Amino acid sequence: MKRKQPIPAKLPLAVLSALAGMSASATAQETDIEISATVPQIEEVFVTGQFIPDEKRDTSEISNLVGEDDMNLVPETTVGATLSRVAGLSLVGGKYVYVRGLGERYSSTLLNRSRISSPVPFQKTVPLDIVPNNIVKSLLVQKTYSAQYPGDFSGGVVDIRTKTIPDEDYFVAKLRIGGNSETTGGDGIFYRGGENDNWGWDDGTRKIPKNVQGLTSEEFEDVDYPQKANLGASFYNNWDIYEKDMKPIYSGEAELGKRFDFDNGMALGVLGNVKYTNVWNNTIKDLARYEFTGVDGGSNQTVDYTRWITKQTVNLSGFLNLGLELNQDNSLSFTALNLRQSEDEVQQDRGLSSEDDVTDGTFVESYRLQWTENEIESFQLTGEHYFSSLNDMLFEWRIVDGSGSREAPDTRTYTYAEDNSGYMSLVDPSRQAAGDLRDVYQAPDRNYSQLEDEIDDYGFDIELPIDFLESTIKAGYSDYERGRESEDRLFRFGLQPSAPDYVSWMTPQQLFSTDNWANQYLTVRDFSAGQANASGIFPFAESSEEVSAFYGTIDSQVLPSVRVQLGVRNEDTDITADAWGGNTEQGTENLVKRSYSDTLPGGSVTWEFLENMQVRVAYSETVNRPSLLEITGSTLRNPEDQNLYRGNVFLEPADVENLDLRWEWYFGAADEMSVGVFSKDFTDPIELAKIQAQGDIFTWFNAEEATLEGVEFDIRKELYFGEWFGMSPEWDGFRVSANVSWIDSEVTLLGDGETAADVPLTGGRQIAPLYSNERPMTGQSDLLGNVLFSYQGYDNGITGSIAYNFTGERIVLVGDNNAPDIVEEDRHRVDVLLKYAFEWQNSELELEAKAANIFDSEVEWTQGGQLYERWDPGVTYSLGLKARF
Repeated sequence: MKRKQPIPAKLPLAVLSALAGMSASATAQETDIEISATVPQIEEVFVTGQFIPDEKRDTSEISNLVGEDDMNLVPETTVGATLSRVAGLSLVGGKYVYVRGLGERYSSTLLNRSRISSPVPFQKTVPLDIVPNNIVKSLLVQKTYSAQYPGDFSGGVVDIRTKTIPDEDYFVAKLRIGGNSETTGGDGIFYRGGENDNWGWDDGTRKIPKNVQGLTSEEFEDVDYPQKANLGASFYNNWDIYEKDMKPIYSGEAELGKRFDFDNGMALGVLGNVKYTNVWNNTIKDLARYEFTGVDGGSNQTVDYTRWITKQTVNLSGFLNLGLELNQDNSLSFTALNLRQSEDEVQQDRGLSSEDDVTDGTFVESYRLQWTENEIESFQLTGEHYFSSLNDMLFEWRIVDGSGSREAPDTRTYTYAEDNSGYMSLVDPSRQAAGDLRDVYQAPDRNYSQLEDEIDDYGFDIELPIDFLESTIKAGYSDYERGRESEDRLFRFGLQPSAPDYVSWMTPQQLFSTDNWANQYLTVRDFSAGQANASGIFPFAESSEEVSAFYGTIDSQVLPSVRVQLGVRNEDTDITADAWGGNTEQGTENLVKRSYSDTLPGGSVTWEFLENMQVRVAYSETVNRPSLLEITGSTLRNPEDQNLYRGNVFLEPADVENLDLRWEWYFGAADEMSVGVFSKDFTDPIELAKIQAQGDIFTWFNAEEATLEGVEFDIRKELYFGEWFGMSPEWDGFRVSANVSWIDSEVTLLGDGETAADVPLTGGRQIAPLYSNERPMTGQSDLLGNVLFSYQGYDNGITGSIAYNFTGERIVLVGDNNAPDIVEEDRHRVDVLLKYAFEWQNSELELEAKAANIFDSEVEWTQGGQLYERWDPGVTYSLGLKARF
């Protein structure tokens, strides 16, 4: 229950228009207004004009808002995909929202203004494909910094506002079934899993065997035969792959809202929501890799694969909100959220591989079987209190306990290659080593990894209106603590020298049979400690981040048409990171501690130079700090992409200066247009590079500088065809909205006279020579665009939309040495949605049909103008039925 602050009487309409959203129908003369202090008990409202409830207009910052009505018009069902419709935003990897071309490290994702945990290794950002739309009341994308938000802001803040207590009782149920043109009805590749896979939980099938769990890596290595054979044979023998028909996509959800109003004026509200989704997807890629040969730009193709990926994704979400309105001035709210996403993936690579040239390459088959469980939990207790005696001062407080986890038990990888006898033989260092091949697995491996992320966050905000200054003063404090722990255990299997040749030709199911273990044809190593000692790849890591902050702002109507907002935030940050394993003890050579103190100013000016037309200008200074494991001096395997990442103890925060200008025109009750320009200057931006002569090991370093600038255009217009052409009022439900963003960025990686050898890295190592000293920022598209043509017929129950999305080319992976960057080519996509709502037996029913990517647009990555990867995601379609009681 949030009350509107009273608007002082006898203000010019220009002020009322800027603060309360009056439309063009009002006159420019003075208007008397009397509004009660509480929304539920409005006694008299005398308004000459039309109220436009647009937060985009009312806020002092440059922002975009996506409400429930907007989400009702797009076919997307997750927050990430929905946000890709907003001007200047793009969706990368189906999970991460890039704001104005800036990567996920430059943006913050909040839940009701509080941080939430992430299950993603090496990142604090939440993968937004795990957050369903059905729990969301609105999405705020704030593109300019304001002091009440965390200071590690460079691209934008995405604030997910969840649903609150209802005004009436209801129950909603929805079922949906669908498919994909590249998946449904065809064959997929599978392996034998657990009995609870369809519910998103491993039933223990993939756990480390109990007799192995009790042993450390060193103890496991000390075991001799035949006892070690018993350990190896205890792993569940489920390697083999088979084909079967793909199932359709299906989902179900239910939502219950209940409100209790008491005689003493108190009210209690309950809102609960659960959703289950099961999605099957087939992806078949053409895949190539190259060795670039030198200054002439020539290259040899080393890999020519067909990559077949079958993935089952199970999403299960639960949401609960309890709201207690004590009286018109005081309310409490408790929100509990649980989001689970489980993925079961089989990847098969078949084709030619060579160290030098694929024209005389070896035929190989490589497989990866990976099960992943991601989970996010958040528990929020908040309070909201007005103090009438203090000019309706608002005091808000929050206590947040959150966690995130990722478990990837028993990720299995192995490769077979054609040997000199013409047989497909197991790739193993003792027989057929992988040294003469590219992009294959070294030996049969089983990897077990897990990550735990814990968050504690509490704080308060005070908002005090000062009528005689026509100002509002805000101040607040927050204390945020985050801790992460990760563990990675790798077992490597192989063949003994005494094993007959025919053993290497067996299928994995035959190879790891009990007989072969009994005959001592097989070996197994706990590779975790060995990797730590030999390569510095540490199996255990721990990190923490503590941020205490306070801020103050003033928002003033300094002139009838000019509004000024100024603020400053101070943050004290402590980051600790450590990694250990093998001969390296916890808290020794890899322990890194960093402390930062930042004072971050920001401000904006809004000038309503014409009625319903205004200009905003905003300036701020923000920071982008190294996060968690980026500053540790260790090498860790990222279980999400299987690559190795080495921290850099020399890493420093990046400083960012932000400047924005936007012109806005509100020319109707729901009509608006805006044009914005923006510029960002980065000092010491944090970039990724490969480490020289150590394979695909990535590290972070501070580049010299970076700039980003762009233009955004956004328009929304109601189309009153019925009124304009004298037709039925049903023709007045059309709307068109469109946005286009042009963005340009440039990163200067090295300063004048510097070389890659001059970049300070952990342990005196060097980054590989750079392909280019200047390039666009990773993930940034030069051009982004959206068009949405929609219809809502409130009388006939029909809702429909056609949505077009364009994403320009962008760098997805940075090149090194003579190798160019890997670029995702531009892509067009069209989606359609149709809904029909009607009443049946005192219930409200809604039929829904939708299809995504209806023109079957392909995705293509290139390197130096040559094919890197290409695949067809297909057309995804579904039918749904929703009932409201």
